[in-house]
This record gives sequence, structure tokens and C-alpha cells, in this order.
Amino acid sequence: MIRGNFIGAAIVAIIYTVYIVWNPLASRSQTAVILVVLNALTIVLMYFAFRA
Repeated sequence: MIRGNFIGAAIVAIIYTVYIVWNPLASRSQTAVILVVLNALTIVLMYFAFRA
């Protein structure tokens, strides 16, 4: 369980970082919203990864 969520969070972080770098969105506000949502998802996955 711990390794799966940790690996999942790492994969999500890598995928969205590469996507944003290669495909910038039309506006800075769109980019900011997407980054906030995906960072929140990563934080939630990391929370479950390290919750004992």
C-alpha cells in the first residue's frame, strides 16, 4: 500500500510536469489552475502513502 501510493504520486508528478513543459496552456491562469489541482492530487497520494 505504501509503495503503491508513493510510486503513484511520483508518476503523477512526472507526467504532469512533462505535459505542462511540452504543452503550455493558452493562459497563465489555466496553467496555474491545472498545477494547483495536480499538486493537490499528489499531496493526497503522498498523505496516504505515509499514513501509518
